[in-house]
Amino acid sequence: MTPKFRSSHWARTRLYVEGDALFARMLDAITSAAERIDFEFYIFELDRLGHRFVEALGDAATRGVEVRVMVDGVGSMDDLERLIPALMTRGVQVRVYHPLPWFFASYRWSRRGGLALLKFLRLLWNVNRRNHRKLCIVDERVAWVGSFNITEVHLSVAAGGQGWRDYAVELEGPRVTTLAEGFEDLWNGYRSRLRRGFLAGYLSNRSIKGRQIKNHFVARSVVNARRVWLANAYFLPTASMRRALLHACRNGADVRLLLPERSDIWVFPGLSSHYYHELLRAGARIFLYQPGVLHAKALLLEHMLIIGSSNWNYRSSLHDLELDVVVRDSDTLADMERVITEDTANSRELLLDDTPNPSPLSWLLYGLRYWM
Repeated sequence: MTPKFRSSHWARTRLYVEGDALFARMLDAITSAAERIDFEFYIFELDRLGHRFVEALGDAATRGVEVRVMVDGVGSMDDLERLIPALMTRGVQVRVYHPLPWFFASYRWSRRGGLALLKFLRLLWNVNRRNHRKLCIVDERVAWVGSFNITEVHLSVAAGGQGWRDYAVELEGPRVTTLAEGFEDLWNGYRSRLRRGFLAGYLSNRSIKGRQIKNHFVARSVVNARRVWLANAYFLPTASMRRALLHACRNGADVRLLLPERSDIWVFPGLSSHYYHELLRAGARIFLYQPGVLHAKALLLEHMLIIGSSNWNYRSSLHDLELDVVVRDSDTLADMERVITEDTANSRELLLDDTPNPSPLSWLLYGLRYWM
């Protein structure tokens, strides 16, 4: 049973595991927004779901709400040429984080000014650094953080989607301003600061120092935990993350990994398999999700849930911008426990004798894991 532990940061939290309910709630809040909407997603596709958000965000801007949208230059590149004009003609402010340097037309939407040649050189230098965050804030009162992007693959099959399995959390209360302050820094290109609430309520990695502190905090939390339940889409842990899991196993912790059987990035199950034998021998349990694509990113410990955009891989640990929140509310922890229990029941448990042998291609790509 999850112990009662009152949140020290968020006034109220609510867990979402279905895109239909999450997107409906976000759209309702956008429709009733009075002052400001900050909207930041790695992928914003102009499909049927994307059109609904474009209309809602545009309507809000038309009635005088300040609406700011930030998307990633790689994650959203397929629809940038149509998406951005559709938003800007309605009064929405738009920024593209690190557009690809050879897409010259997108330079006008990047934050940095200056000559095209200087932009090209800066973007070429930062081409590997992506904004993988997923965040929506309405009136600095309510926010959503999780693994969902703005694309209909996260909708249920009945709603025309692909039923990807994702987790997100809704946050309410005055401390939502801490997330808004972080968005403000990123929007304006301010030097990253470790603001109030860092570690207590949220985890961000925009600065080198913040990235180091975040990675150390997560690893230390895993080592000291009695329960380590990890649900993650792209499992390719760094050496320190791998050692933390093995240390937890040696300490007798209940270590369970919920990972995808099949992935939208087809190479990842094979890459993840390089760690299976060692972890199983140490005492971890590994569950491969069966019903569909598992895209979730959550770490459930006995007194804490870390949920957001971070994968347990090199990209999230070393390269990309990520945002996760720390939740200690006992009811939300109990909800997450029930969800992961349900999802592991719908998974195939991997046994030591069943661990696959990585293919030659997998070994080749494993050698490039620093970039994945």
